[in-house]
Amino acid sequence: MSLLRFVAIFSGDECLTPVTSHIYQPLMPSAFASAAWRSVLLLLVASATNGVAFSAEPSRVLSVLRDFDRDQPGPLQPLKHHTWNATTQANAANYSQVEIVLLAAEEQACKLTIGADFPWGNRDEYRALTIGPDYLPPAADALRLRVKVLRGKFTLAVGSPTVYFGHSDVATTTREVSKADGDEWQTIEFSLHHNLRRNFRRARFGEKSPVIYYTRWIQEPLYLYVDKPSAGELLIDQIELLTKGEGQPFPTFTPDQVRPVATIVDFEKETDLQQAFTFFQDPIDFTKPAYAVRPDWLPPKLDRLAVGHTGLHSLRSQQRGTEETCFTGIHAPGNKEANALQLTLKLDHDRLESEVALDFLVYVTLPGNSARFPWQRFQPPELWRSSPLAFTYYLGQQQTKGESYAFYHTRRSLPKGAWTSLVLPGDDFICAYGQGDCANLFQSQSPLKCDGIQAIGFVAPYRQRYGTTTVTIDELSWVQVPSTALPRHTYWQAPPPK
Repeated sequence: MSLLRFVAIFSGDECLTPVTSHIYQPLMPSAFASAAWRSVLLLLVASATNGVAFSAEPSRVLSVLRDFDRDQPGPLQPLKHHTWNATTQANAANYSQVEIVLLAAEEQACKLTIGADFPWGNRDEYRALTIGPDYLPPAADALRLRVKVLRGKFTLAVGSPTVYFGHSDVATTTREVSKADGDEWQTIEFSLHHNLRRNFRRARFGEKSPVIYYTRWIQEPLYLYVDKPSAGELLIDQIELLTKGEGQPFPTFTPDQVRPVATIVDFEKETDLQQAFTFFQDPIDFTKPAYAVRPDWLPPKLDRLAVGHTGLHSLRSQQRGTEETCFTGIHAPGNKEANALQLTLKLDHDRLESEVALDFLVYVTLPGNSARFPWQRFQPPELWRSSPLAFTYYLGQQQTKGESYAFYHTRRSLPKGAWTSLVLPGDDFICAYGQGDCANLFQSQSPLKCDGIQAIGFVAPYRQRYGTTTVTIDELSWVQVPSTALPRHTYWQAPPPK
C-alpha cells in the first residue's frame, strides 16, 4: 500500500442511496426493457475522442482519495433506495452490507457484499460508496482502485452529478471484476475523460452537447457504483486520483507575459456598479408575482465597497452556493486585440478553510456581428423589479428563445482570503451551449474569440452551499498573453467533433 494517506477532503457518513433508474444505462437492448427507459434516452459517447489515442504518458498519483486505514472499523449503510417499501427498507442490511474490515495490523479495507436476492427492481446501477472529493483539480485524468473479489462477480463504475448547465449525471465506462480472475488483488482504472456516459435527468443547455465532460463540471463527490447483476463479496483497498498529462495544472503568468489591452471596469466610479448585474438560467413564469423557483435560488447580493487591492473601490458579490443557476454578471463588450481576461479579485467563504472555487461563463455573439445582445428583452416584468427575489436578467432557454448567442465555461480554485491576479486565457474556455447563429460554435466546439464576448458571469458552485461565497473584484481587464506561455488550457478538452 502507498505511504500516502487519505486526506479528508470530503467528510461525513457514506451516502449510499442508489442511482435512479434512468441514470447511466448503457445503450443495449435490455436497457429499454423497463417503462422508465421508454421516456429517457441515455447517451453513450466516447467523449468525442474521434479515434484520438488516449495519453501515452505514464500515470502519476495526484492524491490517495481513500485507503480506509484511518476509518472506524464496522458497518456503513447498506445499499438502499427511498422508493423501496417499508419492509424492504427495514431489511436492507439483509440484501447488502458495506463495512470497514481489518486485513492485517494497521491495514484495513472496505468490504462490499451484495446478495443474490438484492432487490434491483428496474434500477440497473446503485451508489455503493462515497469516494470524494466534490471538486477535481484540472490535472485529474483517471481513478485507480485496488480490489479483490472474494466470491462472485461485480460490475463497477464511478461518477456523480455535474453542474446544472452541464450533463445532468456522468459516469465512466464500467469495469468487470470476478472471482474467476483469480485470488490476487487487481488494479482497475477508470478514465475521467474518455468513453463517458451521461443521462438527461435535468438536461437543459447540455441536452444536445456533442461532448461529455466530467472533471471540469463535477458537482457532488465521486461515487462508486455497482451495476446489475453484481453479487458476491468485494474488497476495496486503495483509491487513487491519477494524472496522465491530459489535463494540466492552472497556468501562472509572469507580469512580463501579460500585456494590458484595455480596462473593462475598475469600480472607481459609482456608475461602474451599473455594469454589474445578476442573471438566472432556469425557466421562470412571469405571469406569477415575483418568486424564487427554489427557496435558496436567490440573486447574489451586489454592492460597491471602499476597499481594493490596486484601486480604492471594488465590486462585492455575496452568494450562498446552490445549484448553478444564479449568477453575477459584468457587461464586458469584446475586444479583438485580447486573448484573455484578467481579474484582480479575492474569494472568501465562511465555512471552507483554504480554497474557494468559481465557475466562470462568458456570453458571446458571433465575432464581428454589429447586433448587440438584447439585454433589455431579458429583464423581468416591471412589477418584479423592486422585489429582492428578482434577478436583473433571465437567461433561461425559454426567455432567450429566438436569439443567437453562446456561452463558454471555465473553472478556477483560488486561495481563500488572498488578493489574486487571475488570468483566464480564451483557450481555457469550452463552449457549453449555443443557439441560433451560434449553434455551430457549440456543435463544433469552436474556440473562444474575445471580440465576440458580451459579458462575463460567475457562480459559487454547489459544493459551497453550506456557507456564503464572497467575491470581491477590484478590476476586470482585457489582456494579451503569448501562445508560448503554455499551458493555455487546464481541464482536458475534447477534440472538435468531426
